[in-house]
Amino acid sequence: MARAEAATADAPGTVDVNRIPSRPPEITVLGASPAGMLYRVLRTGQPLEAGPGTYLKPTGKPAYRVPYEYQTLVGDKIYAQGADVTKYMMIGTATERTCPAALRAAYPYVSAGAPFTSFGWLSHGNQRVIADASGCRVAGAIAPIGKHKIAAADESGYVTIDSADINGYMTLGYRSYATPATSQRIQTGGYNRHVYGVDLDGSVVTWAHHDYADANGRHSYVIRSSTTGGAARVTDVPRHVDSTAINGSAVGWAACNWSEITRCVTGSISSTGVISEVLDSRSAVSDGSRFYFDTYGASPGIDSATVIDGKNRTRVVTIGLLPPYTYSVDLAAGNVGYVDEQAADGGDTLARRSFTQSGGTLTLGAQRVSGPIGDRRLTRDGDRTAYLDDARDLWISTDGGHKTRVFDSNEKTSVAWTGWGAPFVLSGHRLLWIRGNYAGEQCSTWGCFPIYAGRLMVFDIRTGKNLDFGATTLTRPAALWGNYLVTTDSANRILRKDLSTGAVVQVKAAGPRVTGLDVNGSIVGWSTCTQTAGADCAVSKIGYKIVSSTAPAVELTSLNSAKVALSGGQLAYTLKSNDQYTLKTWRLGTTATTVIGTAHGFSLAPDWVSTVPFDLHDETLAWIGLDRTARLTPLAPFVARPRYLGNASGAASFRPSAGQRWSPSFPISKALPTCAITIRLGAVVKRSLPCATSTGIARASWDGKDAAGQPVAKGKYGWTLTGADADGGLLWWNGSANPISGSVTVG
Repeated sequence: MARAEAATADAPGTVDVNRIPSRPPEITVLGASPAGMLYRVLRTGQPLEAGPGTYLKPTGKPAYRVPYEYQTLVGDKIYAQGADVTKYMMIGTATERTCPAALRAAYPYVSAGAPFTSFGWLSHGNQRVIADASGCRVAGAIAPIGKHKIAAADESGYVTIDSADINGYMTLGYRSYATPATSQRIQTGGYNRHVYGVDLDGSVVTWAHHDYADANGRHSYVIRSSTTGGAARVTDVPRHVDSTAINGSAVGWAACNWSEITRCVTGSISSTGVISEVLDSRSAVSDGSRFYFDTYGASPGIDSATVIDGKNRTRVVTIGLLPPYTYSVDLAAGNVGYVDEQAADGGDTLARRSFTQSGGTLTLGAQRVSGPIGDRRLTRDGDRTAYLDDARDLWISTDGGHKTRVFDSNEKTSVAWTGWGAPFVLSGHRLLWIRGNYAGEQCSTWGCFPIYAGRLMVFDIRTGKNLDFGATTLTRPAALWGNYLVTTDSANRILRKDLSTGAVVQVKAAGPRVTGLDVNGSIVGWSTCTQTAGADCAVSKIGYKIVSSTAPAVELTSLNSAKVALSGGQLAYTLKSNDQYTLKTWRLGTTATTVIGTAHGFSLAPDWVSTVPFDLHDETLAWIGLDRTARLTPLAPFVARPRYLGNASGAASFRPSAGQRWSPSFPISKALPTCAITIRLGAVVKRSLPCATSTGIARASWDGKDAAGQPVAKGKYGWTLTGADADGGLLWWNGSANPISGSVTVG
């Protein structure tokens, strides 16, 4: 199955992260004729617009995608009926034709395809409309549809629902185009109170009658009758039949049981009344000589057969398994984490992949799935992932499997909803999150729900403690990068606090509501809402300031922007226009912006600020495309030296004689291909430990021996961390080039 089309082509070099066939599709065959077949493919349980989409397959040729509003195929055309106009396309072409509103198709009574035929349709204005390659035109009049509701039509005439008695039993009539004022009554055998899925082919008419006396709602009668007044043939089908299809002397049907709504069945009835069926199939149509029906298993697709059963099938289209729906994505040095629905039961899973980048080329490593997740958000840094489990307990897990519980939720105190607009950031050895304290109930006509007062929290992996930074709300952005915590206050000032010193700097004065916030080194970036229009932020400002510089902030105007993400040389943001979300990057120091692609987005309550899950790290951008698949995009190179994020983890002393080792870890803003920890006693170098990292966490291990392998004497030893990548040598988080050093005691 080809990738679903996007409104804007992805930026060059973009690669799919999790286009991994893993989810069964939901296939619906919408129509078939000797000219071709129309079908729809969805991710199971997802809305129509989630795709992958609707496809038209001309006979003997490959399928191609068409707009999803097309629901009917008859003869050599497909049709789409809107509220005001009717559109159609000739099979094998991509030209969409729209007819005047006065000629729009009649509103159907029984099914969406009821007024359509191979020549065109029956109109709302009681006309027979011809539609072909030359356009639309009126061919003649029919009986007023306001009185006779259309149930089905073909090339010769149409079936109507003429009346209903006091008990709801309906009179079905047939009118030919030659004599539309005359109705031939159709024999129903008394099964005409609940009429569904009417089909018409020449003198044969079929439908399904639901038996609502069955308490389980899964019993129907399939009726085959005649437009000439012949007797009806009734077949008892122990299913909830919703549609029928005529194939010569056989009748096809499709059903989904009310009590097992996900368990659908299709089948056929022979001329002698023999029922054959296929389980786990949801649709069956006929082209006049064969049935077409959806099938699943190891190779989902569409098969055709003269009898709907497990025998003598011909494969028409192989659709295969679909990639999962992606909910969130987050970047770290050399790896990307994401939450999608790859679990065998369709549940959400936490996964990651490593990647390497060379120029504009990205190469992905194997996918690693670490199991189910209780919330559809994650955040990664280095080789760690923060997430919530099914009990909404907050955890940090290393790629090696070591887990640290950050917070244990309960009825009164819980992790606040970590929606895509709320702060949830792992950086170095710290995690920024929101704790919700129970604050009572909010009641409406829909019932009562708990409400929580938010507190901004920072968890320190070294100490295992959570620090409370005050009251906040889910719509007030905050950001964390190493020792820098950036917040907004009630006046929409932007403040940056250095957690190592406590120093606070005002980055931006009070002003419009801040809708997005990020920090990277000495740069702070933001988005603000400068003009609202209804529920949307119509006009936004995207901006940044280099806090270590006296230069003023720089801003650009955008539309309905929320989340922003910073790297050392780019700012990523989204804008919304005409209900379409576009992901862009802004090259810092210039006015140049680049479109990355059309992204999956939504509006977030309670302020309905539009947002899109994406993340930026160094020269790589991770995001979710319009087809809900995670992507990686390489960005234009820039120079940004790696930085030590502070808050190193490591014992102050150790005893080699007791088998102990000194094993520090240092969070770094980027991968360090060159890294060393040099251990000295005074000016004498005792040992140099390698600590190169591809993940952003530099680790080393010292056994207390010198370079010659001899145990060193007890005492205090100094250490210095050095490293570099292609952009230059390692700096402190604040940009200082002073030595990154400390001491450790050998006992």
